Parts: sequence; structure tokens; C-alpha cells
Amino acid sequence: MRNGGNGSSIGNGNGNGGVMGRGKVRAESVIEAATLAANGQPFEVVYHPRASMPEFCVTAAMVKAAFQIQWCSGMRFKMAFETKDSSRISWFVGTISSVQVADPIRWPDSPWRLLQAIWHAI
Repeated sequence: MRNGGNGSSIGNGNGNGGVMGRGKVRAESVIEAATLAANGQPFEVVYHPRASMPEFCVTAAMVKAAFQIQWCSGMRFKMAFETKDSSRISWFVGTISSVQVADPIRWPDSPWRLLQAIWHAI
């Protein structure tokens, strides 16, 4: 998947990122990356940040640490969000309301969309 200019790309590393045009990604490229991931195969993500790493990109160490947490309903958390121009960081707090696999048939062990949260006003 490739997002032109200051964007990102995902692919299988063969140089065919599925670019349609600036800011557009072909559905086939997303499906290819998802299929590779589902089959435990490597796929490539390239990101060209404007100022810093976006909140959807995290280090492998952070992911491994999160897998060690026994998430459960009622746990409170806070998340940092950077403004679009990267001028400041806002903090949001919430409570986990549900822990369940989004699609137990197709993705029984997937951590994606595992947590449902209730956000609180600060």
C-alpha cells in the first residue's frame, strides 16, 4: 500500500506497492498485505513521516510489552495523540469496556480490535 509524498506504503517487497495516485491505494494491495500477514509471511510497510512517528506506528518492543499485559474490562488507560501539525500532544483517558476477538472464526488469535473502550472527558 503506498500513499504518495509524505505517506506510507505496504507491499511484499517486490517494488509493486499498488500506487494509484497521490493519496490513493489499490484495494488489491491492502488485500495482498493482509493475506501475507494472515499466512505469517513478511510484508513491507514504508512510512515517510511529516515530523514524527504517527500513533499507529509503534516499536516492536512496545508491541511485545503490550502482549504481556492481561487486558480486562475495567482497566483504565491513557493515550497520547499528536496534533496534525505536530505542535502539541493531547492526552485522552478511557476504560476498557470489553475484551473480545473481533472475528473469532477468521482471526481467532488476532490482537487487532481486541479491546473496546469508553473514553472519558478530562
